[in-house]
Amino acid sequence: MDWSKYSSLKSGSKVSFGKEKQETKAAVSEVKDDKGKVVRAAEAKEEREYVAMSQKRWDSESGEAMDDSKREYSLSDLEREKERYDADMAKAKAQSDGLKAAIVDFKKV
Repeated sequence: MDWSKYSSLKSGSKVSFGKEKQETKAAVSEVKDDKGKVVRAAEAKEEREYVAMSQKRWDSESGEAMDDSKREYSLSDLEREKERYDADMAKAKAQSDGLKAAIVDFKKV
């Protein structure tokens, strides 16, 4: 995801976060033998809830809408990615500051 485009995609209703559900275990029906004895107990289906980012997609040739692209995110995923970009900015600032000092010295020659 190009996060620099997130705000404009969001304002254009092309991307959003929402809760999703995923079935983790299918429901099982109760099974009885000929005598009415339960040989397999009924079990409810199990689901998990998660947050996913949905992004609109279109077919590049026809322009027709396709199913949305969905990617699961956690808050820690997003915070970790932001920390990485912040660290990259700090490294770039240090490089810029070093070049600024080098330019000052260069101009003295």
